[in-house]
Amino acid sequence: MASQHLRLHSFPIEWQFRPTSPAVEAVRRQLLAVLDDCMGFECDRVRWRVHTAERAQELWLLRDAVFQAVAAQHCRDDAVARMKDLVPALHRLLPERQLPGA
Repeated sequence: MASQHLRLHSFPIEWQFRPTSPAVEAVRRQLLAVLDDCMGFECDRVRWRVHTAERAQELWLLRDAVFQAVAAQHCRDDAVARMKDLVPALHRLLPERQLPGA
């Protein structure tokens, strides 16, 4: 038991949160606003994933989950309209080489 205690304390876990850029925070707020009137377990799960995303690439990958959550709560046309407003912000956030069709 003493060896386990010693080993646990010899490698302390250090959480290192990197501050996100203002552009990432702006897109995060926009994604959360799209989900604002959506309720339920799946929407809460997607909201949590958006909150915990640290990089622009993670937010880009979450756009489909956000779309699906809105479409399930409202309708597909509403989800398309909401996501269209996000595309310019996501394109400004990601480097050109990471965008589809680049």
